[in-house]
Amino acid sequence: MTQRFEYGVSRIRDLQVRTAPTSKAQPGVAAVVLDGQPLVPTTRFWNSLHLRFGFTGNIFRYFRHDEVFQRISEVAPNDQIRWCVEWNGDQGKLLAVTSPGTGLVAHDDLVHLLDRNEAETTTYTNGIVRSVHTPRAGDTFAIAGDSFQNKFVLDTPIDGYGKPQVYLSLLRLVCSNGAIAYTPVFRSEVNVGRGGRDTEFAVQRVLDGFNNEEGYAAMRQRFEASTKSWASLNEVNRLYRTLTRAHPRGRETVIGGDGAAEGMTEKSWQRAFGRLTGDLTHTYGLVNLDALSVKRQRTLPAPCKVYDLLNFASEMATHHADAGGARTLQACLGDLIAGEYDLEGTADHFGDWRDFFIGHGETSETMTALHRR
Repeated sequence: MTQRFEYGVSRIRDLQVRTAPTSKAQPGVAAVVLDGQPLVPTTRFWNSLHLRFGFTGNIFRYFRHDEVFQRISEVAPNDQIRWCVEWNGDQGKLLAVTSPGTGLVAHDDLVHLLDRNEAETTTYTNGIVRSVHTPRAGDTFAIAGDSFQNKFVLDTPIDGYGKPQVYLSLLRLVCSNGAIAYTPVFRSEVNVGRGGRDTEFAVQRVLDGFNNEEGYAAMRQRFEASTKSWASLNEVNRLYRTLTRAHPRGRETVIGGDGAAEGMTEKSWQRAFGRLTGDLTHTYGLVNLDALSVKRQRTLPAPCKVYDLLNFASEMATHHADAGGARTLQACLGDLIAGEYDLEGTADHFGDWRDFFIGHGETSETMTALHRR
């Protein structure tokens, strides 16, 4: 199926909305018609439209779409919108709408630019092209016996909604797992200017000279600290819930970075996760770990290091999740390394996670309370 992108400029009153009945009081939006073409509106379309004209979706609870669009055209001195449509064969998806003067890196121009700069991998999803690159400081180094290399990931919106963003990344060479610090702490924004001026130059400048030695040093330190920190029940639970939301790919066989060739169905990744973390409900005598408060979960150890959780998350994101699921998992990974671990540095004090039960006051009190139940 041929994928292509189309750009144009219209007025908001030129948009027509086709509705469909729903179980709710208000009808749903079946399609947005632009220049006679019915298009599927995306979340990026609605979010960008709300931002462009300063209203929220709640207004459609009281007024029809055509009423709102017509009123905006009457009172706005310049209601022009630049739109972007993603075509897959005959099916069109309406991506973001922005001001015609907003900086834009068009899809075809970006693809040619990335090809010229030999991007290592390039993927597209929902209006954003993600590319992986090696910075100037791309030497390999070791953490816990594993070799890593600095990388950076460039997320470039091709519909003009938002700025290109650069995220620091570490590539675990033994299994090609890419851990992306998908968090504001390890993120940089690229200003592409106004209109169509110098947008390619701004991206080219990043590809030529991006380096963030302090950021990479901080990210490496957080990974090294994870090798010395037992994972808490809270951190295990957070990753498990994220894995559930991420929807790993279906039943086809996928060769994992560690060489595992089993298809990552829901049951298979749950079994793999269980082997990593152990049967915590049996260990703590609970039917459901959520019976404990988050505060308690943060004081109780699991039989694995935070480093193991980071590697599992990057393995699933790199080899077994779709684009949306990978983004969700990398965001969880970024949140983990951006803050202090619940049990940071405890592996230096407790050689075995079970030593917590006799050597850590809060854990001993919690275990005593659990056994009274």
